[in-house]
Amino acid sequence: MKRYLETIKSEEAVQRILEHIRPIEDEELIPTYEGKGRITTRPVAAKYSNPPFVCSAMDGYATMFEKTLEADVAHPVTLKRGEDAVRVNTGDAMPEGMNAVAIREDVEEPEEPECSIVIRKPLYLWQNIRMIGEDIIEGDMLVPTNHVMGIFDVSMLISAGVTHVHARRIPKILIIPTGKELIDIYKRSQSTRNQERGLIDFNSHLLAEMAADAGFLATRHGIIADRKELRDVVDKAIDEYDVLLINAGSSAGDEDYTEGIISELGALVFHGVSMMPGRPAIFGIVRDKPVFGIPGYPVSAAISFQTFLEPVYERLTSVRIRRRTVPCFTPYKVPSRVGMEEIVRVNLQRHRGRYYAFPLPRGASIFSSMARADGLMWIPENIEGYDEDEEVQCQLLKDEGDIENRIHIVGSHDLSLDVMRDLLKTAHPEADLLSTHTGSLSGILAVKKGVADLCTTHILDDRENVYNIPVIKKYLSDRNVALVHIAKRQQGLVVRKGNPKKIQGVEDLGREDIKFINRQFGSGTRILIDLLLKEKGIGRESIRGYEREESSHTAVGIAVREAVADAGAAIYAVAKIFSLDFIPLAEEEYDLIVTDELAKDRRFARLMAIIRSDLFKKRLGEIGGYNTELTGTVKYGKL
Repeated sequence: MKRYLETIKSEEAVQRILEHIRPIEDEELIPTYEGKGRITTRPVAAKYSNPPFVCSAMDGYATMFEKTLEADVAHPVTLKRGEDAVRVNTGDAMPEGMNAVAIREDVEEPEEPECSIVIRKPLYLWQNIRMIGEDIIEGDMLVPTNHVMGIFDVSMLISAGVTHVHARRIPKILIIPTGKELIDIYKRSQSTRNQERGLIDFNSHLLAEMAADAGFLATRHGIIADRKELRDVVDKAIDEYDVLLINAGSSAGDEDYTEGIISELGALVFHGVSMMPGRPAIFGIVRDKPVFGIPGYPVSAAISFQTFLEPVYERLTSVRIRRRTVPCFTPYKVPSRVGMEEIVRVNLQRHRGRYYAFPLPRGASIFSSMARADGLMWIPENIEGYDEDEEVQCQLLKDEGDIENRIHIVGSHDLSLDVMRDLLKTAHPEADLLSTHTGSLSGILAVKKGVADLCTTHILDDRENVYNIPVIKKYLSDRNVALVHIAKRQQGLVVRKGNPKKIQGVEDLGREDIKFINRQFGSGTRILIDLLLKEKGIGRESIRGYEREESSHTAVGIAVREAVADAGAAIYAVAKIFSLDFIPLAEEEYDLIVTDELAKDRRFARLMAIIRSDLFKKRLGEIGGYNTELTGTVKYGKL
């Protein structure tokens, strides 16, 4: 009997296979430390901030920076131990009232412990100190639904107090080697090996490792030498495993039983693919489970697995598998220090056929940037960094297809972006949303330079008293863009519960007993605060903490809750999350700028469908502080 005379193309074969595969919906609650390689079925938020308190970043002495301002080499400052200076080690909580740490190498310590220490250079506020939530803020969504957790994700989650996560059940695959010519080298004594002739079965080990590397929970069956045993194994195992893979027995020889057994127990879908190696590949369905027969030649077996089984894993788990190094371009100058090779964590943005590598926070304590990075960029030790638009090579940490399917937003931070991301990943597991919190104005300038297509903004024009449209006309008059309304939100000051300092509004920020925490330069929140201060005639220099900046609303909220500051500028939702009091200042319009190029992309169509959905509005309503009556409307330009 002649078989596989009519072969099909590999693309068609994959399509036929995937038509019969459905994603696994079962979930398990697992310890976070077992999460590497597992796929989340729910979004995971931080339980605690990291660090959970203000702590020393160095070994040395905690003190008040104000007492060191006059120090220099010729006129050292003497600090009394136990009063003006307290010995601390890295990670120790800062003593009350202390706001800087002098590292031990910069301190002259007399041998007598009761004597004072000597400092010969001044300290500045918060020098050598890690603030609460420097890395992770309590309540932040750390990973979304359908996220494959890596080593760094697991460590990040544990550092944020997450002990357990909901994960999709791992798909199980059974590898069945066949052929009476095969021997199992691990089940033969040395004397038997010397006497018997046969082919060592190493394909089953190869395929089991490839399956495990892809993400399957792989099991190797013993070698099967006859048809009846193979039929019995398939008939029994099909109810226990998600996938069966029969190695060898797929060709047209007298002992190639796979096609017949699949046909008897289920239905044959195809036998024969027009590719080499791998031509005799078989696929069928038995009791709604996929069964594969792949060639016995090892290269054919490996190629067949990559071609057919990896897509099956992707469909079962809703994830993709790929590894690559890609050329990228720098969106702006990336400085570095000569004499030190630097490995920079980057996010990648695809724009007009090029990858742009956006550096992530480079501090050694910012572990979350490693978990969120798309790749790594090496800066050699003999240069001072890279210039703007310079080509570099990036090693991918994430699948390039995921990056291609992802949509990248720069600009203003808001909790609605986390909601968008989770809903997008839930509806389209292969898609994703990345937000880089540069502030409204910096995001608009990125669009102007042509390195970004989406920007969130909430900039109020003080002359027209209009949000966002005037700034578009000012900076993006030469770009074809549209402005989509996300939501109106309550912006104001957050203070500790009960408002112990009795703060009434921005007019109180100039008081000597008030410590303020600000947003970064260029953010819409910072612009609003500056406008209100100007209206009240309050000088920035009179505000303690005005120069202390955070890049997100949640970072401001946690700092106020933990008394690092008495007041900060943030949205109402943050006050609700951290049980803070809220002093409203304005209802502002939080909008999304999109270029004409991206507006035609299906990725943006998916995002717009999320923004305009009732579920998105419902989720924002649950958070609080949002008015979604006009959500999804186009305020400027056309889509």
